[in-house]
Amino acid sequence: MKCGKRIVLFTLFAMNLVDQPAPEVTIEQGILSGKISTDGSFFEYVGIPYATTNSSTRFKAPLPPPKWKGVFKAVDEFYQCPQNTPLGVLGVEDCLKINVYVPAQAKRPLPIMVYIHGGAFIMGNGGKTIVGPHFLVKHDVILVSFNYRLGALGFLCLGIKEAPGNAGLKDQVAALRWIQKNIAAFGGDPDNVTIFGTSAGGTSVSLLVASDATNGLFKRAIVHSGSSLTNWAINYNPVSVASSIVSMLGYDTKEPEKLYELYSKLSYKDLVLASAHIPIPQLMVQNGLLLPCVEKTFPGVESVLSDLPYNLLTNKPKNIPLMYSSTDREGLFFIDQETEETLHQCNKRTLFGEDLIFASKDEENKLSRKVKEYYFGKEQISEKNIMKLSDLYTHLNFEVPMILEAEKMARTIDAPVYSYYFTYSGGRNFVKVATTRYPNEKGACHGDDLLYIFNSLVWPYRVNDKDKIIIDRLTTMLTNFAKYGNPTPNDLPLKWAPHSKDQLNFLYFGDEMKMGSVPNPDTYQLWKDIYIKHRKTTVD
Repeated sequence: MKCGKRIVLFTLFAMNLVDQPAPEVTIEQGILSGKISTDGSFFEYVGIPYATTNSSTRFKAPLPPPKWKGVFKAVDEFYQCPQNTPLGVLGVEDCLKINVYVPAQAKRPLPIMVYIHGGAFIMGNGGKTIVGPHFLVKHDVILVSFNYRLGALGFLCLGIKEAPGNAGLKDQVAALRWIQKNIAAFGGDPDNVTIFGTSAGGTSVSLLVASDATNGLFKRAIVHSGSSLTNWAINYNPVSVASSIVSMLGYDTKEPEKLYELYSKLSYKDLVLASAHIPIPQLMVQNGLLLPCVEKTFPGVESVLSDLPYNLLTNKPKNIPLMYSSTDREGLFFIDQETEETLHQCNKRTLFGEDLIFASKDEENKLSRKVKEYYFGKEQISEKNIMKLSDLYTHLNFEVPMILEAEKMARTIDAPVYSYYFTYSGGRNFVKVATTRYPNEKGACHGDDLLYIFNSLVWPYRVNDKDKIIIDRLTTMLTNFAKYGNPTPNDLPLKWAPHSKDQLNFLYFGDEMKMGSVPNPDTYQLWKDIYIKHRKTTVD
């Protein structure tokens, strides 16, 4: 009898060490199997190819996904697109994989939440390192995440048919089309899809909202810490940036055809390493990132962005429920690697991005001096007042573009538009604690809201009681929005009012939750006035 009990106990123990298979699913490509989560609450189908790409199709839209015979084991979650890491360049060129997490017991069909990862368009992936599904799927939604091409492989834009631009965005469109074709097989409702993303992923969501290519692919959208109206959303001179990157490898040309020949021959590792020594904030400041672009039109080539996002949102807005958010201390991440030299350069240059246009250099310099005086008074930018620089980065790069986009959409469409302002500082503000010199600053850094949405492998610490309240509130509101288009259908813990056409309403999300008006109204008005007068609305 004792021996039998030992066998049963050992069997139960061993079962927890071996992945248990999830129900098989038949999609267009064939049959696939996944695994059951360790707690048994959901099914995981990870590493499914949703499209293909290789060196012969670099810089173009992806090819259709492969088909297979037999059963594809969708259990390998360690795919990512080539990028620089502390361990060197990791990733593979054929990296277009999608992950589907399905609640085991929920009633079908289920709403879908599709997450687009961030990383300045040069890093990141859709895996559980960040995008852990537990917090969301317990609210009876299917979570989908995926990889898309990054850096030169995803965003080389040369204005020629061989490299028209936005391959990474076209990957995102391909993923959404795959979801439309296949998600019903997992128990999902293809007519109830919400896309959401953070940072470059949030900007991607905003760009997809603006794009004609995504009509009918999603019903709602959530934009975290990004905007298609921010100065780093669009590359206004992509050929120049492409030339600058290969110049770091010893090549000197500005001819699109010659650049294409170079980029085609270089290994993906060389392409990744060309600018890997420059911190992301400095790449942003120096216009050194390959970003989404406005595409030229070529016969037989589908474009994602046929015009500037501002024009697309003005002329052909999608009438769908929208949600926007930013954190109150976004800029902490972007001052972390400032040095005496970079701060000195801040004093010598104007503060504006390429999305503004001026009648003359004198006009630009005069307005830049006015903005510097607003933030720094008569002082030079230095380590002494670096928190003021953090505020500038917060407002210019994230907070104000988000507000301006939300305001524009609220006045243009009939569907509700919501905004929240995340200020909570707790035990899961991992960006501020792990990657900046300012872990004890109040508020939430760029990306600090992520771990209140996802249970991430990057932060294995136990969730404390206070953080659990924030997680429950935030994920309940996000999933309510995905289900109903309303984050507080039951008025709990408060009624979250959307913007009206003449009133901006913000949910302040901190230790307590409250409704309020626009954050930092004087700063908002300063930048709004600048953009009304100087926003660039055409591309050469």
